[in-house]
Amino acid sequence: MILKLSVLATGAVLLDGDLIAMGALDAKLASVDKQSTTIWYYREAAAKNPPPEAQAVIQLVVKHKLRISMSSQPDFSDYVDAKGVSHPRVAAAAPRMPDVVVPSNIAEIFENIRKLAAGDKGQGGLVILRPNRTYLTVPRMPDNPELKKFADGLAHLVPPGVQRNIAVIANTNFEPPTVAAVDQAIPFFGLLMGLSYLGHAVWVFEGHASALEAGLHDADALLVDSAVVPSLAPGWLDTARSTMRSANILVHDRATYQLRVVSKLGAADSLGFNA
Repeated sequence: MILKLSVLATGAVLLDGDLIAMGALDAKLASVDKQSTTIWYYREAAAKNPPPEAQAVIQLVVKHKLRISMSSQPDFSDYVDAKGVSHPRVAAAAPRMPDVVVPSNIAEIFENIRKLAAGDKGQGGLVILRPNRTYLTVPRMPDNPELKKFADGLAHLVPPGVQRNIAVIANTNFEPPTVAAVDQAIPFFGLLMGLSYLGHAVWVFEGHASALEAGLHDADALLVDSAVVPSLAPGWLDTARSTMRSANILVHDRATYQLRVVSKLGAADSLGFNA
């Protein structure tokens, strides 16, 4: 997640372009996932003495242990390195549908993945299916206060207590196959780890047409990275609705870092489930 913070010469503070009070900013920074959030920071009239709010904003970023990237441009089109030199930000290329291995036993592969994610073969965790059809398993994280607070914020969406199957379509074509690389490829990786921490079975794949039905079988919810939607096969949404156990489909919008509900069972704030 990227949060864009601007401090104007008047002392006004903007979060993603909107005015925000310091107390509300404190609460917002306290609520975000520290592992996946970066602050882009810009101060107007940087050559002049800063207003008190500028120091207060930096103190909040430090307080909440968030990564920060300085910009000298109000549109955040550059970043300033440790030596004070400005460099243009290069937008990451949108992930494309990778070339994948198409095995004859894809249903069996996903059955095994679901069991791994659920903990039937160990402690469980988040399982990522790579384009070459090897797995990367990220174990459930141990208890800690910060993770618990973050995970509790997800409980309204998929409540704990009953294990749910959560399929994810996102970029899995990254190198090397490490947790750090996953964090870069999937902007909502922290959210997925939170759902796994709550005890849900979470697996990720690229959404290739040859694997779509097998990858969504028995899924209670589907999260899709907005960046990969253009690369999905026509009719993928209808396939998802007809294949899933419970057709709860959400898209993570990279522009706003918000979840957009495409399809949901029930009228409550949380998702509904058929089993």
